[in-house]
Amino acid sequence: MVYESIKSKLLTWLKNMRTVKRVSEQINSAKMILLEDLCRAYAREKRYWLDVFRSWSIQAELQSYRRVRDELVHSEYISIYGLQARQWKLALQDAMGVWDKYWQSIFVQARKKIASTFCLENMRHYAFWLLCGYEQFSACMKGKALTAPFDFSSKEAEKVSKIVQRIIRKLMKKSPSIRKMNSIKLDADCYEVFEEKGRQYIKVMSLQKGKRIVIPLLGKATIQGNITLLIKEGYVEIHVAHEIHQPSCVKTDIMEAVDFGFTEVMVDQTGVCYGTNLGSILSRASDKLSDKMKQRNRLHAICKKSRKIQRLKKFNLGKKKLQAWKKKVKACISKEINTAIHKLVDIKKPSLLITEDLSHRFSYNKSKRINRRLSSWVRGEIQNRVSFKALVKGFHHEQVNPAYGSQTCLLCDFVDSRNRTGDVFKCLHCKHEDIADRVAAMNYARRYGDPKISLGMPPRQVRFILLDKFFRRLEKEQSLTVPGKTAETVSEEYPPPLSKKTIAEREQSRKDRTVPRRAKQNQYEHICAHF
Repeated sequence: MVYESIKSKLLTWLKNMRTVKRVSEQINSAKMILLEDLCRAYAREKRYWLDVFRSWSIQAELQSYRRVRDELVHSEYISIYGLQARQWKLALQDAMGVWDKYWQSIFVQARKKIASTFCLENMRHYAFWLLCGYEQFSACMKGKALTAPFDFSSKEAEKVSKIVQRIIRKLMKKSPSIRKMNSIKLDADCYEVFEEKGRQYIKVMSLQKGKRIVIPLLGKATIQGNITLLIKEGYVEIHVAHEIHQPSCVKTDIMEAVDFGFTEVMVDQTGVCYGTNLGSILSRASDKLSDKMKQRNRLHAICKKSRKIQRLKKFNLGKKKLQAWKKKVKACISKEINTAIHKLVDIKKPSLLITEDLSHRFSYNKSKRINRRLSSWVRGEIQNRVSFKALVKGFHHEQVNPAYGSQTCLLCDFVDSRNRTGDVFKCLHCKHEDIADRVAAMNYARRYGDPKISLGMPPRQVRFILLDKFFRRLEKEQSLTVPGKTAETVSEEYPPPLSKKTIAEREQSRKDRTVPRRAKQNQYEHICAHF
């Protein structure tokens, strides 16, 4: 019980942690060279310790960073890459953390294999014990079977140890390595934050003892604890972890549902649009990027044949301007999304916000140009920002199944893809007309709490449920339906979708009819070949 409570508190704390990016001003070349040398030395030191911990005998020390650090300090260890004492200690801790994450991800998969492999409880218990600590785990990978703190025979221990070793070796992936040398981790002793003339600065420890690099920052915010310094093109990013204190939930008892879109960020139940510039920003960016890449592809083709390869790569095929433009577009999109969410929360003040689940795949059966524009829809960014704002603003955020949300009538519950044409909704059964996005938002509000339609239910099954509801409503309220419309006539005009069994039977009958036709055609061709 104590372990579960500590685990739940830790998960809650991690959920409330967010990384804030602080951007610096344009840095001169002299400071940039010093920062690049620092990041390069840190990456090499980290790579060195990653290689050291590949040995199974040293893997047993992954959970005891302080003991390894104290032994190195006692032996007067000096970094061969010029890092100061505090810096190589952080590189060591970073490398041990990377190996720990690597093995923990493998242990998650190994436990599932162990649960299905061993039938006896005591053998399963011993196998799980081997993965609880790096000491017994490293001994297992070296072919040894340590004595367990509970009753378990040595022969069975050797047998289980060999099976666990085989499972781990099958699950092992490529060992961790260093790919980029543009970042470094710093603790509170490695930097100093101060203000001068209304501007915030940060002093970062360099490779030279007693000399620090001063970096001017944009804006003002609290910087404390462990940070990560990341070098970009001409500037620096400081990543700071902040704990967000969630305010008390808004006590308004207002439930609001919205429908996300491409032309606008969202539409609420009253038909009000938020973030109406999103579609124009995405369309312009998609068209410009398409034209730009076509031109670059032509230059790449010329570059392969031309002798002026270096000149073309330097002046025409560089990535600085392209990356800067992409960053600007991303900032515009984020601003539009954040502004839309803030506007909705300030106006509606909801205690519960219901949205559609955007984690499923989307298929766009449109033209090539429209498909390209729709593929740039930042649905993941919208969903993440809504979840984050719910944590900050103090309202609950729930998601529902979005299947046929904008194709289901609000009055008669009739669902059909032809009910929606663009942004206009017109029911084929009761002739009800409305805005398609508003209809979707109201359907999401009605779908919240419905036990029949779950979040991960396939769209085909959702359609069965909706049509069944429509036919049941017709049977109960035939007097309120449109004249001449009954359950029998509507079912004949708009039959429900076929089940998987019916589709399989029709496919098999089609194949049975096709086989004799093909045989007759082959026989006819064989006869004609003799004449």
